[in-house]
Amino acid sequence: MEQIFIKVAFCQKCSGYHASTYADSSQKNNPEIIDHYFYHGEPYFTLNQSSFNKAEQLEYTEVKIIQLKEHRKNDLQYCGCKKKPRKLPAVIKSITFSESSTQMPKYEEVSETEIYFRDVYRLSYNFH
Repeated sequence: MEQIFIKVAFCQKCSGYHASTYADSSQKNNPEIIDHYFYHGEPYFTLNQSSFNKAEQLEYTEVKIIQLKEHRKNDLQYCGCKKKPRKLPAVIKSITFSESSTQMPKYEEVSETEIYFRDVYRLSYNFH
């Protein structure tokens, strides 16, 4: 008999769990996984990975990968805590540009062909 592992989202406050799913996608159609799904139902066991991913983003949640056989010993210990989405730090992107060391002449003082070749020259450094 092969070992079946599942991912379980445990609550850090009450030690219960509020979501679980299969750990390996090749075991999705395993009869024991399907049986466990019908026994608990949504949201305590889900076959939808995106649903589990939402559950693991809730606050006070810790995800562990355990054997299904080990999980069955305490599989009725549900979490009853109200959970909010975990506040992730805001990512702020800043883009800085380096200044050119050469002074750019005003466009009125330069012919069109000179502007064209200067732009081509600068552009060529982007692709090397």
